[in-house]
Amino acid sequence: MPIRMATTSSGPGGGGAVSLGRMPPPNPTEHAGRGLGFDRLVFFSDAVFAIAITLLVLDLKPPLGPGRAFRLAPVLPNLVGFGLSFYVIGRYWLAHHHLFEAIHAYDRRLLTTNLVFLAFIAFLPFPTSVVALGSAESGAVIFYTLSLAAVGLLMIALALVARRPALMRPGQTRGGTVQLVCSMTPAPATFLLSAAVAIDRPRTALWLLLLLIPASWACDRLGGALQRRIDGAPIALVETPTSTGP
Repeated sequence: MPIRMATTSSGPGGGGAVSLGRMPPPNPTEHAGRGLGFDRLVFFSDAVFAIAITLLVLDLKPPLGPGRAFRLAPVLPNLVGFGLSFYVIGRYWLAHHHLFEAIHAYDRRLLTTNLVFLAFIAFLPFPTSVVALGSAESGAVIFYTLSLAAVGLLMIALALVARRPALMRPGQTRGGTVQLVCSMTPAPATFLLSAAVAIDRPRTALWLLLLLIPASWACDRLGGALQRRIDGAPIALVETPTSTGP
């Protein structure tokens, strides 16, 4: 336990008395948002996202046919997997960035949840390679979509942990939390639906992933409407001119 040394004055010209006492334990929710610790948390998260996206490119190798002629067809599954995973990871990075802009403090629970979430983000290049090499086989598609769904569910959990009153910036509202969670829900829902369809129709399941785009648009609008309903319309402050009299 750290020891605090305090000096007390005994009057003019007198010597100071030194008292030893126990320092109070640090409150983890008092870490300022612009402090070094918070910056390290954000920078580390951004680095994991960047590495995960970079690893997606490793599967994109130029295929060469007879006579070393370039052939695009064999690499099309890799391109599709890269594009989809890049889109998903990019959306999660945007959501992560938006989430951490709204908080000014952190605690151990947030650090742990964020670390688990980042572990699944870093894992995504592997199921992307599996589904690209598996030629849309049922097991490969199920593994890929369930991995994406796990990331989506962890993103929702991270949002709920981060948007607690003790961690949020002033001005953040409960309606804002509802709006954020609503906008995050379509991703895991779409991935779980695709995983179920992939049991019998793996190629159809991959096409179902395109539902993520309109579903995200619709839930963004729904989340905005719920936020306005929960928080209420903002009240405009009108300045009334005062008369000074003749």
